[in-house]
Amino acid sequence: MEKIRVAWICSFSNPHMREILNLKPSLMMKIIGKLTGKPFGKPFDSAIWNTNAIEEMKKRDDVELHVICPVRNLSKQEVKYEENGIRYYFFREENSNIFRFVYHHLFTEYTSQYKKNRKIIKGFIGEIKPDVVHVMGAENPYYSLALLDVPENIPTIIQLQALLDRLKGVVKEKKDISECYHKGLMERRIINKADYIGTPLKEFRDYILENIKPDAKFVDTSLAMGNKIDLSPRNTEFDFVYLSVDISKAGLEAIEAFAIAQKKNPSITLDIVGGYDDAFKKTLDAKIEEYHLADAVKFEGKLPSHDDVIKQIRKAKYALLPLKFDFVPNTLREMMANGLPVVTTITDGTPDLNERRESVLLSPQDDFQAMADNMIRLLDDEELKTRLTQNAALTESEYLSNAHVVEKYCKTYQMCLSTKGN
Repeated sequence: MEKIRVAWICSFSNPHMREILNLKPSLMMKIIGKLTGKPFGKPFDSAIWNTNAIEEMKKRDDVELHVICPVRNLSKQEVKYEENGIRYYFFREENSNIFRFVYHHLFTEYTSQYKKNRKIIKGFIGEIKPDVVHVMGAENPYYSLALLDVPENIPTIIQLQALLDRLKGVVKEKKDISECYHKGLMERRIINKADYIGTPLKEFRDYILENIKPDAKFVDTSLAMGNKIDLSPRNTEFDFVYLSVDISKAGLEAIEAFAIAQKKNPSITLDIVGGYDDAFKKTLDAKIEEYHLADAVKFEGKLPSHDDVIKQIRKAKYALLPLKFDFVPNTLREMMANGLPVVTTITDGTPDLNERRESVLLSPQDDFQAMADNMIRLLDDEELKTRLTQNAALTESEYLSNAHVVEKYCKTYQMCLSTKGN
């Protein structure tokens, strides 16, 4: 049987990839990072679901996979190589140049059309001549806009991670509103151009059919976010942990809820794991000083690898994860898989976690008292802690494994070819 040639357009980072590419931020990037308080160029894992999917693809012999990935601070313009049957095409992201980087962040962060990136990706597509193109994430225009340039005779799939257009009426912060609006416009163009839209979520499908593309065709594919269940004993140092790639997402909300719970139980502690800039950290520091929490809250910053993150969250007894608009983020599922009972908030997706059994403690968004009450319940009720730990692990185990996710990818590619031209 002839292999199906597939091109993935995506972004990801893991220690092995960084070692091969020998990524090092320039001195100027380090200086800018120091001046702005943002860790520009600092290496860390990202998009772990793409790494997971690639690992599963290595085990298959029915697909010839080509992975196209933009990388900031790549020392060469392009790096191409093959490993374990997977062919990689890394290229220097167009905002790696220090002047373009500054210009982009000052003027075009949400409106750039990424023409240089797209031209490079289009060249790779012409070189690969894939049977199918699969783009992982519409909300990342620095690579997802390349779907617009794929020749009409090649079937395309846009895999949804989020649906920013749908969030415009939900977010409150000015920055989030701007991002959802501008990136949402690009997202619409990509969805309208794609032959198939990958998402298992009925809410996403209904929104797209009603507001974006009435004749949209969907495939039941998802991200490879399966987590290994590990309920082994842990040596804990903290009571609660808050985790986010960028703690500005809901770090302030976590502090507000923690402060209320700490009044009732002054001995409790909170570990905050994730990246931040100096401006937001000052906001949190002011709130911590106001509530006299300096001895109770610790910041870890953004950790370099996914393994480091898992090791760190396992040092806590419980997870405190207020959410604003995430459906069910992988950070929450990682807590469930690692035996941390979760206190979180109600979004479109989180109530589903309790559909078969109570797996997380839910409260309304911005109801810090309700969150604090749930935190105290965990601290005071050992039976509740045990029940949530076991239920959450069972609920997480019912999600599709990464192997099943990739199996669906491959069946979808076969379908794309069998219906091509129809």
